[in-house]
Amino acid sequence: MVDQIKNNLNSLGSAGSNKVSSDTKKSSSQIKGVDHSHAKQKFDSSEVSKFVTKEKIKDMAKEPPIDQAATSRIKNAIANGSYPIDLDKIADALFDAYKEMKD
Repeated sequence: MVDQIKNNLNSLGSAGSNKVSSDTKKSSSQIKGVDHSHAKQKFDSSEVSKFVTKEKIKDMAKEPPIDQAATSRIKNAIANGSYPIDLDKIADALFDAYKEMKD
């Protein structure tokens, strides 16, 4: 793969230098023609308040519900080396995540 990139760069460097500069000019002229009207829209805070109430914001600001007893039990089991680890399940999950990233 690296050799392919080097070959492509070498072929561009010798024969395609004029093409690259003309392509650059074309792309810069295309950028000038882009409509920026959507980017200039102002943020309206009243639009957000329609969807999110103040009570909801307060609820979200609270700490998430954490079962302290279960957390302590798991921490102690890990520290003692008695926490059951299913290596096959972990390997399957990692492989599934890898396949998902690959697609």
